[in-house]
Amino acid sequence: MSYPLAEPDPNARNRAPHPRIALPSRHSLVSQTAELIRELIVKQTWADTLPGEESLRTKLGISRVTLRKALAELTAQGWIIPGGRGRPHTIAQDTHRLAVANPTIQGGVKCLSQFSEIDLALSMRIILDEIRRTLQTQGRGLEFIQRASIWRGNPEKPLRKITEDPNTSAWILHRASPAIQRWFQESRLPCLVLGPCHDGVNLPSVQIDHAALGRHAAAEAARLGHHHIAFLVFDPNAASSINTLLGFRKFSPKNGSMGKVSIIDDHQTTEGLRTSLTNMLSQMDPPTLIMVSEAAQTLPVMGILREMNLRIPEDISLIVRDHEPFLDRCLPEPTRYTFDWLRFGRTISKLLSEMIESGGTKVAQRKFIPLFLPGKTLAPRRPSTH
Repeated sequence: MSYPLAEPDPNARNRAPHPRIALPSRHSLVSQTAELIRELIVKQTWADTLPGEESLRTKLGISRVTLRKALAELTAQGWIIPGGRGRPHTIAQDTHRLAVANPTIQGGVKCLSQFSEIDLALSMRIILDEIRRTLQTQGRGLEFIQRASIWRGNPEKPLRKITEDPNTSAWILHRASPAIQRWFQESRLPCLVLGPCHDGVNLPSVQIDHAALGRHAAAEAARLGHHHIAFLVFDPNAASSINTLLGFRKFSPKNGSMGKVSIIDDHQTTEGLRTSLTNMLSQMDPPTLIMVSEAAQTLPVMGILREMNLRIPEDISLIVRDHEPFLDRCLPEPTRYTFDWLRFGRTISKLLSEMIESGGTKVAQRKFIPLFLPGKTLAPRRPSTH
């Protein structure tokens, strides 16, 4: 099923809301913890016994309750023998047999990100869960690895270290920097970019066509008489941001004047965002439409605009580039773009399987065209009173 960029329908507000995406069941933290401990056992990280519970809990960054439930799961599966009060848990002698019987820990896939999984947007966590679920049906596991330090400076040394594990079949790169993408390209390790590739990089990827999204948003802005768009971004150097701005290049107001596009730096703090918005809207020729790149920015922006006595959309229009479910209950309902998250995850899983089977030689790239949801925050430009 394709998701075309739909032209806004004047009667859309009176129709039933768009169908919601069904959320898959979550891969529990307990199961993830048990899976990670199994992997460490197979890698012979420990000799005969597991570390003490407090040491293991700290190492894994989880609660005592989660750890004990995971250990109980491993005990039931025969991986460990409980040590009792004050004694360490013993690793079972036949773990090799168990590893063969449980292929999800063999030839797994790893996802590298600078963010922790819990800090990701719900849409991204759903995508990862769908990848994890699909890979498990193929007998493979998915391990999420956060390494924010690799995004700073030269990533070569830390990347060499974390990719030493021969039991990894492929890598997923989430919001990878140009240097990280180039390193994986040169290393020829099987990998897939979750999002667009940077200039000069040719790796398998699955992405949203942000350039097409930018062109569509620019066309809507021109149709409604807007002449100045402000693009609010966390990172203007991210490939998705660059592609959105490429789409904005087609911005051509109906009155024949040159369209203007400005970038607002989010600064990732409320005060920084308030300062950036105030400075931008205090210009002689302020923007009449703001596009925020991520859903998390929507409520702070709406609140700050309200503080400035600016009404949405009467005084200024707002578009959200990346949809999240909580936006469905915002008032006014934001104009936004979305796509089929589950299909996105299944597409990634399919490409990963093809890549692993071909030995990483196949380069395939898939683009998803987003769906435009008109909402109620995009309106014709208000005539100037100056």
